[in-house]
Amino acid sequence: MIIYTESNQEIGSDLLSAILRHDLVPIPISLELTCRFTNDLSGMLQVGKVVTLANGINFVIVKSQAINNQIIKDGKRTGAIAIIAVLQGCENLVNVTNKAVINDNVGFGEIYRSLGGRLRFDNDVKVNQFICLKGQMPTSRIALSLQKEGAVIWYDVYNKTMNVKRLQDLFKGDASVYDPSGVQWLDSSQSSTLYNTNYLSLDETSQVVGQVGESKNIDYMPRTDNRELQNMKRILITKGVIIRSIDDKLSAGSLLSINEQKYVVLTHAMRFDTGSMGGGAIMASKAWIAQIVEN
Repeated sequence: MIIYTESNQEIGSDLLSAILRHDLVPIPISLELTCRFTNDLSGMLQVGKVVTLANGINFVIVKSQAINNQIIKDGKRTGAIAIIAVLQGCENLVNVTNKAVINDNVGFGEIYRSLGGRLRFDNDVKVNQFICLKGQMPTSRIALSLQKEGAVIWYDVYNKTMNVKRLQDLFKGDASVYDPSGVQWLDSSQSSTLYNTNYLSLDETSQVVGQVGESKNIDYMPRTDNRELQNMKRILITKGVIIRSIDDKLSAGSLLSINEQKYVVLTHAMRFDTGSMGGGAIMASKAWIAQIVEN
């Protein structure tokens, strides 16, 4: 994996390991790095600094940690630097808000901007109301609004844009055929019960709205209409895991056809270990695949 620092210096042989993760969540891409400690890198891998992939996607470091170990090389104790970075423009979303943000009939692009996000949206969806009070975590409130709309965030790595996609739309279009022998299937008859909650609310006349399925978790969600309650019953459930050699064509939101059924990639992580500190080199992909469950 080719990674550049803010001064356009390639990390190169000092890179020990990296994990690039794509998700269908409010912060859709994150990067974890472990690098050999050098005086130059210690200054360039501090919180707030920017690192860039070869494809031009920028990340802002939100956590940096110096790691000491017992290995001696050239008479000096060796060390490493471990960082976590998020997609540039999302860095303000990982801290609680210092002011309340309340909007009606607004798209997610405007929601991100009101919370300090700096991202370009290509496809968007409007919500009835968005509330993030002072001291709340923006990503949690965005995730709740996405759940009410039955939607997810999908990042287009080629156009570098954010997109809001309905869950049904994830399964439209042509799917890439994958060999089922490479899938570790997850078989749990209780998944839809454990992870799918049926919500109830009250309308303007204090009448209960919402429907409850048999043997389902039940909870109360204030200020939610019947359309949103129905959307919240529609979720993605993980059905299997794919582990294979590095596959940069896979990404969160990729549509796969396995045994003539369609699955969407919920999360895709690419791992690079150079093996320069011992052990073998690793270049692997791990993808969690899911289907819609609605009850």
